[in-house]
Amino acid sequence: MKKIRILIADSHEVMRLGISFILKRTEDFEVAGEAGTCSEVIHKAAACTPDIVITDIRLDGCAIDTCRLIKEKYPEIKVIMLISPAEDEGIFEAISAGADGLLPKQIKSEELTNAIRMVSEGKSMLDPSITTKVMNRFRKGFTQPERKETLLNPQERRILALIAEGKTNKEIARILMLSNNTIKNYVSGILSKLNFSNRAEAAAYAVRNNLLKYSKVASEGHGN
Repeated sequence: MKKIRILIADSHEVMRLGISFILKRTEDFEVAGEAGTCSEVIHKAAACTPDIVITDIRLDGCAIDTCRLIKEKYPEIKVIMLISPAEDEGIFEAISAGADGLLPKQIKSEELTNAIRMVSEGKSMLDPSITTKVMNRFRKGFTQPERKETLLNPQERRILALIAEGKTNKEIARILMLSNNTIKNYVSGILSKLNFSNRAEAAAYAVRNNLLKYSKVASEGHGN
């Protein structure tokens, strides 16, 4: 019997071990590997050749982009995303990125294994609770949310683009000829306005929405 090879991705080791323990007790599953970051997921998707990737939708703040990349590079790999109850907006982003399954993190072990088998067979899997949210959204008339970067002023957009390029606060301060403390305050303000918890989420958003053009403006504007 050919086993279903699964790559487990979560930033919390306890979560990875818990899912791994469940899957290893099931004879038709094989844990192909584990990953704690989005870069590890991409690397191991190539190295371990899994049939399915199970990932936390909040992994590194860039799980959506990682899902999209996997579906582009390895369309044969299925992606199941685990989502928390409060992350409604992520549901639509995950569907748009090509996720094959969306399941709540509090799912029972038997429901998880059944969902994996369904996705392995080429079926899309939405947990009933998530399906209800999707249907309610469309009944109300789904409209795209306002692009978040419109909340930022030009200087904040430049800084967001430089963050997405991997620049540190010190490097951004040098490029924009501002103090480190000023940049630190700007970064805090950006995260607050966009409702992101860390720089990685903000960077992923900037890349996804083609905002890196602002970093060129920043460099040219200051002769760097």
